Amino acid sequence: MAKILTMPKRLDEADELAAFRARDARWLYLADAALSASEKTIQALELAREEQERIRKQLKGNIEKYQRLERRKAKKA
Repeated sequence: MAKILTMPKRLDEADELAAFRARDARWLYLADAALSASEKTIQALELAREEQERIRKQLKGNIEKYQRLERRKAKKA
């Protein structure tokens, strides 16, 4: 008889534990989603930085090229 009286408490504890696990699972899912979004943002920023560096190098090369051409024109004139 004592087991029967204590069983509902254990079931309540089991339900409570299941609820805690479900909440923890939701929080983990949200944390993973936020982390994934953050990681994607970081990757996008890194790609943008690399592209910006490539453009800067290209522009710097073009400026140096035009300066060399101007010096050659100045020498010929």
